[in-house]
Amino acid sequence: MKIINFITPFIIGLIGVFSFAPFSIKFLIFVSYAYLIHTILYERSYRFLKVFIWGIGHWGFGMSWIIVSVYYYGESSIALSLVIFSLLVIILSIVFTCPLLFIRHILNNLDITKNYQKILVITSLLIIGEFSRYHLLNGVPWLIPGNIFLDTITQNIYPLFGASASSIIIYILCCSLAIFFNKNKNYLIIIILIIISIIPNYKLIEEIEDGIAVSVIQPSSDPFLKYKKDYQTQIEMNLLDLINTSSELSEIVVLPEAELPYPIRSTQFDQFISRINNSEKIVMGAWDINKNSVYNSIYGLKTYDSYKKIHLVPFGEYIPFISSLRGLVAFFDLPMSNVKHGPKNQQNIRILNNIAVSTPICFDIAFANTVRIMNKSSLLMINVSNDTWFGNSIGPYQHLNIARIRSIENKRWTIRSTNDGISAIINSNGTVVDKLEKGKSGVLEGKVELINNNTLYNNYGYLFTYLFSFIILLMALFDKIWKKSHTN
Repeated sequence: MKIINFITPFIIGLIGVFSFAPFSIKFLIFVSYAYLIHTILYERSYRFLKVFIWGIGHWGFGMSWIIVSVYYYGESSIALSLVIFSLLVIILSIVFTCPLLFIRHILNNLDITKNYQKILVITSLLIIGEFSRYHLLNGVPWLIPGNIFLDTITQNIYPLFGASASSIIIYILCCSLAIFFNKNKNYLIIIILIIISIIPNYKLIEEIEDGIAVSVIQPSSDPFLKYKKDYQTQIEMNLLDLINTSSELSEIVVLPEAELPYPIRSTQFDQFISRINNSEKIVMGAWDINKNSVYNSIYGLKTYDSYKKIHLVPFGEYIPFISSLRGLVAFFDLPMSNVKHGPKNQQNIRILNNIAVSTPICFDIAFANTVRIMNKSSLLMINVSNDTWFGNSIGPYQHLNIARIRSIENKRWTIRSTNDGISAIINSNGTVVDKLEKGKSGVLEGKVELINNNTLYNNYGYLFTYLFSFIILLMALFDKIWKKSHTN
């Protein structure tokens, strides 16, 4: 086997990631997935290896932000970091990419020969594979192809059917490209449809006169020193200065995820809060220790309503093989590096005059259905995060865009506070009204609007997408049965 056969799928898997933030070269997702589908359908030699290597390139680059926390902030050796990260990428490729090899086997068993049937069935199977990302391996809903339609006219599908449903368009077009690759026809119309799907969507930012005034705190603390006692006073003073800098007119002051190195209901926490005027305005992330269990939580200090984070970041809070890794990497020995999952179906916290607010924490925002359920009874979304652990990688930029997509899907304004960026105020159309750049310390002032209307997606979720996949596969099965009965 020539070396080019290893390099090509790796590069093409990798370049698909450039469709996402911060690059947003959107057409590359079509190139990447068309190659993958063509390999699955038509490759005769080394098919498994090529698909696996495509997954290594795609997941390796797309999830590269994880290695920053393992190596840079974990203060581990580069060799050990690469071993841990490589293991994770291999697992992701095996679990989320390699099962796609069964597509050709399924097509053969269903005796599907017509091109349009192939396109629809493959698309349905790819959608099922995409949904698996929300559940397998504790959930890794990153690099969802439909996410690339943000800031295009196709994003108007988000409030109707959600981002994953938008992946259907990509899969149909990529299947068409793959199937007609060796047939010099239908190419022009496919390319035209791809171009149309990624036409920019321009929306003006409208000034709000009667909205709720908010202040978003971005402290930009040093994660190396955060859990060292000598640095605690500096964290507190920095936060107090920023809070005091915020406008007196602000009705909500939002602090990022778990900025203080000690838990709520501790002596240190009470002492800190006592130094804040009008602390009832504060909505903040905080550690919660209950019966030796550590939870990543968010609190509204007026009512002390809380929400506990459900979905944990792999190798950030949730450590696979924790018993083996503790003692090997400094990061895994931090007191807050193995957090417990919060319970499902938690109540929204209430702020101000009993206003229900959805509060996805960090990685929660990537789980579309979790956020959808939260927003069925909320008027506003507050997303706190700490992307410090992922440095200047692509992770924080993708994270911001995912928050924007959740705003569009649910038609909710979002207040996003992160430790060192990117903090933002996002309107219900997913437009960033204002933001604080990565690495900057400061206060973001603005107004947000409360919205009580639910979108079609918010009401029904991915019901229509499920039905699409189910009906297509059922029709294919019935067609197979019909052919068999009439042949006999």
